[in-house]
Amino acid sequence: MINFDARLKRLKDRRQGTRELVLLEKGFHSWDTGDYRIRESYEELSESPGVRYAIGSMSAVNPESTKVSINEGNRVSDTLISMLKTEGIGATKRIQGSVALDIHIEGHSDVDMLIICEDTILVQTPKLDGSTCYAADNRPMVEIIAELRNKSEQKLTTRYYEADVDCTNSKSISLVGGSLKRKVDVVPSCWYHTHDYQRSRQERDIGIKIYHKKEHRLLGNFPFKHIARVNDKDTQYSGNLKKVIRLLKNLVADMPDYKKGKAKKLTSYDLAGIAYHMDQRLNVPSYMSLALVEQTRDFLSLLNASETYRNTLTVPDDTRKIFDDESKTEALEIITKEVEDLAYSIFRELRPLSQVYDGSVIKSKVI
Repeated sequence: MINFDARLKRLKDRRQGTRELVLLEKGFHSWDTGDYRIRESYEELSESPGVRYAIGSMSAVNPESTKVSINEGNRVSDTLISMLKTEGIGATKRIQGSVALDIHIEGHSDVDMLIICEDTILVQTPKLDGSTCYAADNRPMVEIIAELRNKSEQKLTTRYYEADVDCTNSKSISLVGGSLKRKVDVVPSCWYHTHDYQRSRQERDIGIKIYHKKEHRLLGNFPFKHIARVNDKDTQYSGNLKKVIRLLKNLVADMPDYKKGKAKKLTSYDLAGIAYHMDQRLNVPSYMSLALVEQTRDFLSLLNASETYRNTLTVPDDTRKIFDDESKTEALEIITKEVEDLAYSIFRELRPLSQVYDGSVIKSKVI
């Protein structure tokens, strides 16, 4: 049986910060015994601890906390772009990752900011309009973005001298501490105008090439297509896709370390992809959100049972298979067992005298 009281405490700490951290942020004395964190709607439910934990795990974090993360990302990015301009480097910014999709599970969540070269772009050729490509800068694109990375490191280290600026990561520059209220990851990159983008001229179809510092090469991805497709399907199913993604991420976060290390072989990106393929299983009324626990358990069981089907699944932007490594199969088994334990524990709360699990009990529960 899951200790839901302990889970609820960790969930609240994750979503709002610990009581001690809030005391520090609000300027109260450390010996103050009060808890000044807000009471969220899931905490006010007149339901069993397991139900409150499941509903809380599916819920978006406080919008005010998310706004702080976004504002800090924009603040750092705008400052960097302004400093780069003094070096004759034109750049723009975009947000990517969990905060951009509102599927982050920590109130004090870090934020990923793309810093994108504006002076030169990569274009998939031949261009669909038949025109030729011309660039004022004839250096290979990898050299241009390497310069963007080097200048960004110099500027950020100088400007945010009170913060811990970590330039060792291959893909990003991390800033934490000092005047920053959130950790910010700066990702130097460039635009990639794919044929799809040349047809549609919609940003969702544009590609991004990220500079890999250690390997001195550019890595392609499509963050805006991922964001757009997840948002579209989430809207189609009235917010239920993001609820499932948050649920899975919270379950992994609450695992003991020996399990978590293996479960994290399925990244947050992979978990979003798994939930994305639940399709009609996401068709649940808002007042029966608990049913998503059973629907998720059922879908993960299917993935475990059918290797053939499992291996057809791609991430939302279609750039790769979700299960592209054998270690992810073991991760799936661990996460499936965690969802099963959650479903069975909630069932025992709702039907304490029943001996045989019945998923319809959870699916029919009105919250």
